[in-house]
Amino acid sequence: MSKPVYDIGQVCELDRWETFQNGQPNDIFTRLRKEAPVYWHEEYLPFENGFWALTKHEDIVRVSKDPKTFSSATPGILMSYGDPEQGDPVATAALVGNMIAMDPPQHQVYRKMVSPRFSPKSIREFEEGLRNKIKEILDGLADKKEFDFVTEIAEKIPLWVLCEMMGIEESQRQKVRDIVNNLTDASSQMGNLNDAQKAAGADSKHSENALKVWVSYMELFKMGRDMIEERRKNPTDDLMSVVANSKVEGDGLPPELLDGFFLLMVIAGNETTRNTLTGGLIALTENPAEKLKLIQDPDLFSNATDEMLRWVSSVIYMRRTAACDTEIRGQPIKKGEKVVMWYGSANRDEEVFEDSHLFKVDREDAKKHIAFGAGEHLCLGNRLGQMQIRVLYEELLGRFPNIEAISKPTRVPSNFLNGISHLKVKI
Repeated sequence: MSKPVYDIGQVCELDRWETFQNGQPNDIFTRLRKEAPVYWHEEYLPFENGFWALTKHEDIVRVSKDPKTFSSATPGILMSYGDPEQGDPVATAALVGNMIAMDPPQHQVYRKMVSPRFSPKSIREFEEGLRNKIKEILDGLADKKEFDFVTEIAEKIPLWVLCEMMGIEESQRQKVRDIVNNLTDASSQMGNLNDAQKAAGADSKHSENALKVWVSYMELFKMGRDMIEERRKNPTDDLMSVVANSKVEGDGLPPELLDGFFLLMVIAGNETTRNTLTGGLIALTENPAEKLKLIQDPDLFSNATDEMLRWVSSVIYMRRTAACDTEIRGQPIKKGEKVVMWYGSANRDEEVFEDSHLFKVDREDAKKHIAFGAGEHLCLGNRLGQMQIRVLYEELLGRFPNIEAISKPTRVPSNFLNGISHLKVKI
């Protein structure tokens, strides 16, 4: 590691979920943007060496658009994949064997296969069905005074959309929902064990939840592989059939890529949207004047969607690895060093967003957010996610304009996803 140009000592622990237990640590990010925008961060895991933390919008966009210098594929997009001597090879292969952990030209080949299903035209064709589904969900809540926003609304919408796109039958959708929730619950319980509890003998509970995570992954992969096998025998017009019957240089896609694609769609596509839907309601509850603007001017819903995405920043970070010696803001970065991009910080960058600490549904620069990433890896489902957020809030505030959160959110202990598992609301 080269000596940091911006050396302010160890001021944060971004590699620990506890730092994010109350949401994004905006005070820490503000200080880093001002004092150390390229910050060398030590890691507490003994098998990891540390990383460069990027917190400025400009730098994150630059790195995102330069895959030749900053690789997603070596070894992947997570800060750490755990102890290499104890990891599960099947799950790890799926995590690194998907499009978001690829570099060009391989990345373009696989992205091109599925991108037609995410075109503006294809997304528009989903809107009527989505709106009807949301109305159905809201009809079922009309007689309830209080309920859990996550379980009753936010988790149902993206799951319905993804199942429709992928051709998952109605009889299998509850199973998908259970697997997703099992992964979230088990990961939460694993995260909630602090070092003192582990030292006191809680490792058995940690191991139990680790097994639960592994079993859930295997169930998810089996479901995906069964669907792939069926689509190869009986092709349909859904997204899974496209993936099942795609070929690269005459060969079908390898198992780890198929696992990774199914994981990416069912977990990543679902979690990110449902957390933005939930975080958006919290923002409206905390800013009633902004909610009133939406109710009085429905033309603001599209812009408010971008502001919710900026405000929540559901994906907290992505990692790249320097493929060669380089520099950022005069800071030398050595080949092989990790570079971690903190999207929540970039989306509060004062040089890009005026009054960045305020939630404003009529913000003129809201579209500059990078909640979906940038460059080669701009989220393929960005239009799909935006549509779900916009349509839900058009229908929700039209039906229940007084809806508000009445509890603190139960947050998923993670420094990767800004996740919320429960939020009590009243209508």
